[in-house]
Parts: sequence; C-alpha cells; structure tokens
Amino acid sequence: MYKVNTVKDTIKKMVDELPETKAGQLIDYLLFLKNKKDDDLYLDSKEEEEIWNLIQTDEQVSDEQVKKLIKDE
Repeated sequence: MYKVNTVKDTIKKMVDELPETKAGQLIDYLLFLKNKKDDDLYLDSKEEEEIWNLIQTDEQVSDEQVKKLIKDE
C-alpha cells in the first residue's frame, strides 16, 4: 500500500507531465471525485455506453450535463 505522501508525489509528477490541453479535463474529474459521495455508482448499460463514448471522443461536458447523465433526467 502506498503512503499518502508517495501517492500525492506521484499525482503531482503526473500533473506536471500532463499537457496543458488536458488540464481542464483533469480539473473536471478532480472536482467530480471531491464532490462524489462515497456511495458506489451503478449505471445501466445505456448510461455506461454514453459515458464511455464521451471518454473516447475526449468530449468535455458541463457539470449540469454530468448530473443529468447520472440522474438520467
């Protein structure tokens, strides 16, 4: 198991190596993780497919769109 400092150091190194064009995506993901409840997220196959398509097309979405996808509104 990693020590917290080792994990944070690894993350910092990865951030330093990350292209600026990916910074927005990283921020979006970190905000998602920060605000995410500890509950497991269960998606049906349609939701999984839609999220996977967004990841594959490297498409950024707004917070509202993410909430809509998760809540299936």
